Amino acid sequence: MREGHLATAPAIHDSWTGKANESLFKPFYEATRKARTELVQIGGDPYKAYKTRLSIALRLLWPKRTEQRSPFWRPDWRMSMVAEASVRHWSVAFRAVQQGHQLLALRNVDAAVFWSPDGTAPDTYRIGTGFGEVKAKFIQPGEIIPEGDD
Repeated sequence: MREGHLATAPAIHDSWTGKANESLFKPFYEATRKARTELVQIGGDPYKAYKTRLSIALRLLWPKRTEQRSPFWRPDWRMSMVAEASVRHWSVAFRAVQQGHQLLALRNVDAAVFWSPDGTAPDTYRIGTGFGEVKAKFIQPGEIIPEGDD
């Protein structure tokens, strides 16, 4: 609205907002961030095992089959995390487009494809392998970008 993308302000009907310091996931986030930082340096099988186990832990919040549900099954938590990640992903890509970058695709919550003839990533992204950072991948002309490529 402030930036002129909406003609009128949306009507807020309800809000469930907690204090920033009351995050249930902060200890989990801090532990996984520390482990990831250490394992990125090591690489190989320990890092692959970490990624697999973290993915399983997050998937327990929204399993596909009823018999897979854990005592921690909370679809509201999972949907909240995915929604927040999606908004952040879209916002960063949108700021890059506003700076003149050409967005080709925006996939799920973890992949944005830009046309970059000079081989530079938009500066709206933090490049790296840590939390909040993205890997920059460059392809040659004619090469196809695989779906879900990690």
